[in-house]
Amino acid sequence: MDTFMQEWSIILYFLAIGVLLFVGKFLKSVFPLFSKIVLPTALLGGLVGFIIVQSYFNFYLKANVTTTEYNETVNNFVSILSTIVYHALAIGFLSLTLKQGESGNKRKVWSTGMIITSTYALQGFIGILLVLIFWADKFVGAGMLLPLGFGQGPGLATQFGRMWGDALGGETTGIALGASYAFLGFVFGGTVGVAAINILARRKGEQKPGHYEDASVQTTTMKFDTVKEISVLDGLTVQVVIIAIIYALVWLTLFLLKFALEPLGNIGGTIFGLLKGFNFIIGIFYALIYKMILKRMQKKGKEVRFMKNDYVLSNISSLAFNVMITGSVLMITVDFLKDYWQLLIIISIIGGLATLFYLRYLTKRVYAGFHDEYFVGLFGMLTGVASTGIALLKGLDRNLETPVAEEMVLGSGTAISMALPLFAILTLPSLGYGTANEGLFNYIALFGCLIYVIVMFVILFVRSKRKPA
Repeated sequence: MDTFMQEWSIILYFLAIGVLLFVGKFLKSVFPLFSKIVLPTALLGGLVGFIIVQSYFNFYLKANVTTTEYNETVNNFVSILSTIVYHALAIGFLSLTLKQGESGNKRKVWSTGMIITSTYALQGFIGILLVLIFWADKFVGAGMLLPLGFGQGPGLATQFGRMWGDALGGETTGIALGASYAFLGFVFGGTVGVAAINILARRKGEQKPGHYEDASVQTTTMKFDTVKEISVLDGLTVQVVIIAIIYALVWLTLFLLKFALEPLGNIGGTIFGLLKGFNFIIGIFYALIYKMILKRMQKKGKEVRFMKNDYVLSNISSLAFNVMITGSVLMITVDFLKDYWQLLIIISIIGGLATLFYLRYLTKRVYAGFHDEYFVGLFGMLTGVASTGIALLKGLDRNLETPVAEEMVLGSGTAISMALPLFAILTLPSLGYGTANEGLFNYIALFGCLIYVIVMFVILFVRSKRKPA
C-alpha cells in the first residue's frame, strides 16, 4: 500500500486541484450569488478545498495522532503544495513573457507599468511601517508580504513567506501568512471593486452589471487541416517543449549557482536561497533572450512563426496561475492565525484602502480618457491577479472595446522589469534579521520603498503635465 501511495503521491495533489477547479466552476454556474462579486473560479475551488482539508486536520487528525505526527503531516502537506505553487508561478510568468504582444502606444504602456510598480512600493511601505509601529516584536517581512500578496498574487507571497519562514515563526507559518494576504486581496478587490463599479455606473447613468465572470482578452483563429490533425495541438506541443527547454536552463543556472556558492558556507546558502526564490525572474530573463533570437531570425527572413503561439501561451499561463491560486489557498493553516490574525487584517484593510485612493488619483491624472475603466481594472489587478482586473473592467467595458485591457496586460510586463530593484529592497531585512544591523536594514527597506513611490509619482506627474497618456 505504501508503494502504491508513493507512486501516486504528487499526482494526487494535481488531481485534487483539478477536481477543486471543476467544483469552483460548477458552483459559479449553479449559484448566482458567486457571480455577484468578482471571485475567481480557482479561488472558490481553493476555498472549498481549504474547508475540507482544515476540517480533516483539526477535527480528525488532531484527535487520532500525536502532536509530532500531526505537525509532520501538516508540514509535509504544505511543503508539497508550496513546491507545486513555486513551479506554477515560474511557468506562468515564463509563458506570459514569451507572448509577443506589442502596443501602438508604448508611452501609455510605460505609464501603466510605473503606476503598477509604484503601487507595489506603496503597499510595501505601508506594510513595513505598520509592523515597525505596532508589532515591533515581529519580523517586518510580515508587512512586506502585503505587496507580494496583493500586487503579485499568492505564488510570490507564499514563496517569500517560505524563504522568511525562520523569521516568521516557521516555514508553514510564513507560507500561510503569504497565502492569507493574497486571499484577503482577492476578497478586498472582489467586494470593494464591485461597489466601486456600481457607484461609477450609477454616475454615468449606465445599468450596473448583474454578474461577473472570469474573462480572457486573448482570441485566435483556429485552422483545421484534416479531421485527424488539429493545428492547435501541434502549437501546444511546440510551446510546451520551448517552455521545458527554458525552464531546464533555469534549473541548470540554479544548479551552477549552488555549486559556486557552496564554498561561502552560511552566507552562500543565504544568497542561494534568495536566488532560488527568484527562479521566475531567471525564467523571464531566458524568455526575453529567446524572443530576441526569434526577432533576429525573422529579420533575416527565416520562417519561425511556428515557434510562437500567443493564444496557446496565454492558456498555458492561465492554467499555471489557476493551479497556483488553488494550491495557495490550500496552504493556509488555521493554527498560525492566533499569532497573526490582527496584524493580517489591519495591514490588509489599510493597504487596500491606500491602493484604492492612490489608483483613483493617478488614473485621473495620467490617462487622457477611460479614467474609470483604468481605475477599476488596475485596482482589481493590484489586489488580486490579472483576471480579477479584467473581470472588474468588464463591469464598465462589457465587450472590452476600450484599449484598457490590452494596456493593462502589456503594462504589467513592463512593471516586472521596473520592479526588479524593488524586489531586491524587500529582501534586505531578511539579510539583517538576527544581526546587530537588523534595524538598519529594516529602515533601508522602509525608505527604499518610499523613495520608489516618490520617484515614480514625480515621473508620472511630469509626464501627465506634458501630455496625458
